Amino acid sequence: MKLDMQEPKCIWWAWPRKLCALERPGGGGRSHRPDRRAAEVAYLKARGVRLIVSVMGSRHNLAGYEAAGLDWHHAPLPADQTGVVATFDELELMLRHELRRSGAVAVHGDSRTDFVAALCAALLCDARRVDARIGLARAARAGLTVTPEACALVGVKPREFELALKSA
Repeated sequence: MKLDMQEPKCIWWAWPRKLCALERPGGGGRSHRPDRRAAEVAYLKARGVRLIVSVMGSRHNLAGYEAAGLDWHHAPLPADQTGVVATFDELELMLRHELRRSGAVAVHGDSRTDFVAALCAALLCDARRVDARIGLARAARAGLTVTPEACALVGVKPREFELALKSA
C-alpha cells in the first residue's frame, strides 16, 4: 500500500536535510486533520527525519510518530516565561547533541510556532553561523510566526527582526 505524502503547510528547513521547524503535522488546533497528519508524517520520514520534538502541551500525535517508526521527545512549554526560557535552553542543548547524529530532526508546536522558529534560528546560528535575525526572517517567510517573545529568546530586538525581514 502506497502512503500519500504531503509537505506541511508551515515548514522551515532551517538546516536542509538536518533540522526543520513546523506547525503540528496535520495542522494546529481545530484545523487538525488526521489524514493530513499521516501524509505530513510520511513526508517528514521520507525526508530523513528520525526524531520529532513536540513542544505542545498535550501528547497528541506522539503515538502516530511511534507507529511511523520515528523517535519522539515531548517537552511541553510551561505557561511562565521563566519556564519557557529553561525549556529553550534544555532543548537547545539536547538538539545540539542530536544534530551530530545522522538523520534529521523536526521540531513543532501546535499552531504556536514562534518558540520552534526561535529554537531553530538559535541552532542554525550556532551550527552554521547564520545570524539569528536572518534565521527568524527565513522562518517567518516560511509561514512560521515570529513574535517579540521569540526574538527575545535569541537576543534579537523586534525592530532588528523587522529590518531583517524586509531585507532578506
